[in-house]
Amino acid sequence: MQQYLLNKGIRLFNAIILMLSTIMVRAQDKIEIDKGEISSWFERNWIWVAAGVLLILLIALMGRGKAGSRKTTTVIKDAEGHTKSVTTTEEKF
Repeated sequence: MQQYLLNKGIRLFNAIILMLSTIMVRAQDKIEIDKGEISSWFERNWIWVAAGVLLILLIALMGRGKAGSRKTTTVIKDAEGHTKSVTTTEEKF
């Protein structure tokens, strides 16, 4: 049993040493940054911002005319069902 635990301990120790050595080797890598690819958020996504602004303007213009007015039509008919007069009024508020 002691021999089994000793073998497991040695394997665990070797695995830890191997992981630490690979971490140290990777830490020595030189990193180069291409500054041409780095840009601000607006430069990368300007078309989405422009489309959003256009959509908001369209919604504002389309909803503007209907919110402040109301049309009422009054139809007056005689006893036989013939139309005598039609009156349409528009109220703005």
